[in-house]
Amino acid sequence: MESKYSSETWAAEAKESKTNGDGLGAKSGAKSNSRTIVHNDFDEEDLEADAEWELLKRKKRQGEIRVSSNPAAQRILRGFRINHMRMRDAESGRLMWRSEEWGDDMFEREMEAHVPASILDCRAVAREINFTSEEAMNKFRLEQRVYFQGVCMEEWFFNFGFVIPGSTNTWEQTIYAAEKSAMLPAHLISGQITIETSFYDDNLFVSKSLVRIFYDLPEPTIVN
Repeated sequence: MESKYSSETWAAEAKESKTNGDGLGAKSGAKSNSRTIVHNDFDEEDLEADAEWELLKRKKRQGEIRVSSNPAAQRILRGFRINHMRMRDAESGRLMWRSEEWGDDMFEREMEAHVPASILDCRAVAREINFTSEEAMNKFRLEQRVYFQGVCMEEWFFNFGFVIPGSTNTWEQTIYAAEKSAMLPAHLISGQITIETSFYDDNLFVSKSLVRIFYDLPEPTIVN
């Protein structure tokens, strides 16, 4: 069985969405557009979350790779696979990047993604993740942290929801770019960015993966 789900990222609307400093190619905030809740007042949990975020910004780290020892999480992980990932210009639909190199070792080693530097010119990027899960998940979700030279610059949250056991799903997310003036050039950030992705079923931590991003410039044209 195959299903599709779509979500969007928005500028910091919800309390969970955080950003820090210069733009690295996307605005902060990754929430399903059907589930975004704007919080106007702060409770104790909000203050704790903000304190954790401030501490995270000051820590020097690149992210980590980790697998849960929880038996239920390990069952989910054994039956989970990313089949492919694609990124398109959300306005034109033009395919910018694709990868099918998501093997069983994605939670064992740091991976690399080489994307064209021209993707930074897109006003919005549509990301498509195709995944298969043998186990049911009640509230499948992702937390992503973007690190630049060891500092956490952005934190995104994506909610998928219920996953049917034995299903293949296509999850589409739209990420809007920061203002051009706030973005760093490709040659300065290429190879300096890591994205840590944490996989959860509701509050059950399953695993973390780590991808280092390289922005590839086109080969120069040689004129004879």
